[in-house]
Amino acid sequence: MNLIFKKIEEKDKGQLFSLIKTVLEGLENQNYFIPYEQWELDSMFDEKNYAPLYGAYDGNKLVGMAQLYVSQDMLADFKKEFGLEKYTVCELGGNLVLPEYRGNGITTKLQTIELELAKKLGFDYIISMAHPNNIGSCKTLEKVGLEFVKETKLSNGFLRKLYMLKLK
Repeated sequence: MNLIFKKIEEKDKGQLFSLIKTVLEGLENQNYFIPYEQWELDSMFDEKNYAPLYGAYDGNKLVGMAQLYVSQDMLADFKKEFGLEKYTVCELGGNLVLPEYRGNGITTKLQTIELELAKKLGFDYIISMAHPNNIGSCKTLEKVGLEFVKETKLSNGFLRKLYMLKLK
């Protein structure tokens, strides 16, 4: 398998939404992923006010994605949860890989790309979260260098393990 990792372009919007639908509908536990709100779907390609979006491609087929959430307004509740209100924070998230492509290091590679981007953009901290039973996601966050902070129930009712890494 010869995968290419690059920014997802708006021309691949159809593939992007198909990937999201396929992965989210097939989750063994629907609580593993906090559902997208419509405004988030509408903002997918707004990398300055929402989230730079990177993908893994097998040829021309989009098989995985990751987002780096950068909006400080959107992250305000999470910054409070981590005690990082006075810092610039970004979040690794939106990590989705088609089932038949899992186990090939795609999420790790995409998160590494996003982590390097966070450093380049000058954020103080990078955070992420995963459902406690989503072992693969938890292991991947630790593999790319994020450290477990605590397990908590978020204000939206979702149970999550919280991870963070100081970038500067």
